[in-house]
Amino acid sequence: MGQQLNFNTAKTWDNKTQFIGNDITITVDQYSYNNGKHEIVNPCAASAYFICCEKRYVVTNLEGISTIEDWYTEELLPKFQMLKLLIADIQIAENV
Repeated sequence: MGQQLNFNTAKTWDNKTQFIGNDITITVDQYSYNNGKHEIVNPCAASAYFICCEKRYVVTNLEGISTIEDWYTEELLPKFQMLKLLIADIQIAENV
């Protein structure tokens, strides 16, 4: 059984929906709820961002991953974690 993801949701000024996780925010035009997942109506129009070391990183769903949960676990979270590791390595190297 997969990990349960819990997102807060909010509407944007332009009537899009944001799925807000701990470190990652996903924005979609429309979605539906099916089989326990949030299906993105237009996956390629979805975007996400995360902030790391006071810089904002924007990611678009170029692969067209169709659900919020799959995009989060398959692409966004690994990218965020890798970025944090790379930045930590750079900071360590700068302090040596």
